[in-house]
Amino acid sequence: MSVNSVSLHFLTEHPKEAARALEEFSVEQLSEYLESQPASVVAELFKHIIPSIAADCLRHMPLEKSAPVISHLGIDRATLLLRRMKSSLRVQFIRAMSPVFANMARLVLRYPEGTVGRVMDPHVFTVYQEMDNEEVLNAVKMSEHLFQNVIFVIDEEQHLKGIVELKQLLTANPSETMKNLMRPPGDTVPARSSIRMITRHKHWNTTEYFPVADHLGSFIGILQRADVYKNLDLEQAASGDEEFAGTALALAELFWDTCANLLAPEYQRSSKDKDNE
Repeated sequence: MSVNSVSLHFLTEHPKEAARALEEFSVEQLSEYLESQPASVVAELFKHIIPSIAADCLRHMPLEKSAPVISHLGIDRATLLLRRMKSSLRVQFIRAMSPVFANMARLVLRYPEGTVGRVMDPHVFTVYQEMDNEEVLNAVKMSEHLFQNVIFVIDEEQHLKGIVELKQLLTANPSETMKNLMRPPGDTVPARSSIRMITRHKHWNTTEYFPVADHLGSFIGILQRADVYKNLDLEQAASGDEEFAGTALALAELFWDTCANLLAPEYQRSSKDKDNE
């Protein structure tokens, strides 16, 4: 793929349409193409490209090209992609960021022991609800992140809106949208909630997994019942320990919110000053 003023204009003015077209290329081809584009343009594209594909592209791009893209995305969208990476690579990205941005990213990504976010699987395959069946099937061919042959459907704010089974796509009309095919996603659990509390959920014994949402309601992973049992010795849990754990988690959540609120204005001021230079 060649880079020219026409393609750059299309990427800038029609990022959503460009995202759908670019998703048809392999990750290697797409990464090579995006390396030649301005970081701000790529960041805007990544707001519309399927998150797993965007994360794969970042992994394939040189760090000096991908790190500026991460910074242009903003903390919330950046951490959504960083969660999908191995910890060693995620550390490299964070070290390449400004100190303020890096500290905010660490706060968002870190979950205390005993919370859902610490145990969840962040490697989930999501598509946007306005995508049609043909577009999703093409994306599935490029992805390695399918979860139990299930596709999770999100909106532009990354909120989970529904679930579609892969077998549905094989028989559905190519032009049918995910919004028309999906079924309700079921109960979503907060990432910072206590694992012990989740085991008391009314559907705990009949559900193999729960979708997980962050503090903004964005879909960030899956909590599998089997993983909870691996990380939690239910038989040795005492009621007093549970009460203490709940209090500790509440304090940790308060500390996290306070730090994020203190850092966010400083980061926003720094970003604006940099843009005005």
